[in-house]
Amino acid sequence: MKTFNIINKSLKVTERDLQLMVEACRIQLKDHAGPALDRTPWEIKIGGDDGFPMVILDDADHASALGYHTQDKNGKVWGRVFVNPVLNNGGTVMTGVHSVSVVLSHEILETFYNPYINLWSHRGDDTFVAVELCDPVQGNAYEIVVDGVAVSVSDFVLEPWFDKEMAGATDKFDYLSILKSPLGLARGGYNIILNLRTGEVKPTFASKEDEIEHKRFKPSHPAARTSRNVNNKSKKKSSWMSRGLYTIRRLLKRILRLLKLNA
Repeated sequence: MKTFNIINKSLKVTERDLQLMVEACRIQLKDHAGPALDRTPWEIKIGGDDGFPMVILDDADHASALGYHTQDKNGKVWGRVFVNPVLNNGGTVMTGVHSVSVVLSHEILETFYNPYINLWSHRGDDTFVAVELCDPVQGNAYEIVVDGVAVSVSDFVLEPWFDKEMAGATDKFDYLSILKSPLGLARGGYNIILNLRTGEVKPTFASKEDEIEHKRFKPSHPAARTSRNVNNKSKKKSSWMSRGLYTIRRLLKRILRLLKLNA
């Protein structure tokens, strides 16, 4: 079984806070996300070095980022959650959508479903959407009670959300049943779209207001998927990532041609 190692280096998240947050995320993965996504939940434990490290820090290592998960050039998957950017913007440690516990839940859920940050889902046209569970509904959260304490965790989309053919086949596209159609965005949500025709990769938002709020409250970290995948033509020829994207584009174009031939 894969494991998350939650490492607390924050001076503002107490040991009790950490225990409650980790237990809430463990319950969410075991009782909610795992069954809803038909996947075996991972173990989540405090400390250790035998799995995927998720480190909680007070100060962001880049311009007030709240958190991110990524993979280094050696294949190591890891994540970080930052406390001060949450608290300094009116958030709390464990209550509400703007909380450290929701950021931790967000990063755990997305790493759980797409640990190597390499999955895309075809939208039925010339575009693909990044497989990220929480981004489309990141403005929504719910509570899990642990030892009598309510701890907020992130909403997440379900697999039918990625398939436009599921419209009409189900009315549940996220855990909280806020979204009413596949590929839709809830208030505060966003996704990352790859356009095969242009090669452009960029985030899209539910509204202009959401885009402004996202940039204010949850800016992208250079190591995170949004920043790594957003197309930068000035660096395209020299970037190993862009070369990888070019390979993906060629492969996806071949797949699309085969689909058209067999249609």
